Amino acid sequence: MLENRKRARSARVVTAASALVSLVMLSACASGGGAASADADKGVLIGVSFWSQDQKRYPFEAGVMAEQAKKNGDEIIVNYADNNAATQAAQVDSMIQRGIKVLVLVPLDPKASAAIVTKAQGEGVKVIVYDAPVTGAKPDYMVGRDNAKLGEAHAEAALKAVPTGTYGIIRGDEAAAAAHVIGKPYDDKILTDSNVKVAYDKYTPGWSAANAQTEAEAALQKNPDTKALVVMWDEGAQAAVSAAKAAGKQPGDVFITGTDASTPSLAYIAQGWQGQTVWTPIDEMARRATDIAHAFGTEATPPAPDATVDGVPQAYVNITSVTKSNLCEFVTKIAPKGWVTVNEVYGKDSCG
Repeated sequence: MLENRKRARSARVVTAASALVSLVMLSACASGGGAASADADKGVLIGVSFWSQDQKRYPFEAGVMAEQAKKNGDEIIVNYADNNAATQAAQVDSMIQRGIKVLVLVPLDPKASAAIVTKAQGEGVKVIVYDAPVTGAKPDYMVGRDNAKLGEAHAEAALKAVPTGTYGIIRGDEAAAAAHVIGKPYDDKILTDSNVKVAYDKYTPGWSAANAQTEAEAALQKNPDTKALVVMWDEGAQAAVSAAKAAGKQPGDVFITGTDASTPSLAYIAQGWQGQTVWTPIDEMARRATDIAHAFGTEATPPAPDATVDGVPQAYVNITSVTKSNLCEFVTKIAPKGWVTVNEVYGKDSCG
């Protein structure tokens, strides 16, 4: 999921993704330069705009998209906006000038990104919003998860693990529409549960891990008996683990949730520091978005949506709640090849 703070990339993941992408993708750096011109005879030219190359998932998804585009006879241009909305807008402008027919956009800012959607559509470019919604524009398709179900997964896992006691809630950026959708089940299931007490509840500007750690520290200082920290995203969960360690907690003392099944969080689950993360099958998302883009670019009928919201077709993928009970199954059977290894999670070659 989402953050402004740059994290060191996993060399293994970026190298693997880059190797796959180089087969079929016209790649651009964060400044928007460095990519070759497209050959119109090579199928649909698809522009992809990700938030940042510093998150493990986006280079991984770029590789999956490139592989799927090759199967479809298409090419893609990928840009990483370095967590900067102005950079994202400029990069999309450049891709439009280079002749993309379809834009796959991961909106940095739900309101500011509306202008990107409107401008691209005005130039005849179909827009697929990916992973996060926009506010104030009507894209041609949306591909992502059902964030309400994500919030339910967090709430249900926490209440199952900690049916009574003191809770803290650390939400994402208040400006992000996704934070409100994810948070509604928190309100409906946790805030209304008479068996638990929510003593701390804050939004996190910019989905910043540093801010999340400050909030987790404040929650634990205010209520040292806090038994659960419901956190919306993995980097925030990892920050909460740091806060728990600093507060003298032991593994299992505080049940912490997250999202994305990132390697550090999976390892924390194995160790008992984090209670849950939620996996979104980003490989499936990437393939579906690329297939929809191919349909738009060839003027074919796109795949039927799973739902239509405010007139926008929606393609949803099914999420998986990952806890210690199904961690081994996730790592060995559910996670796509190249995402994580048993050794990275367990520190050994087996999880049995």
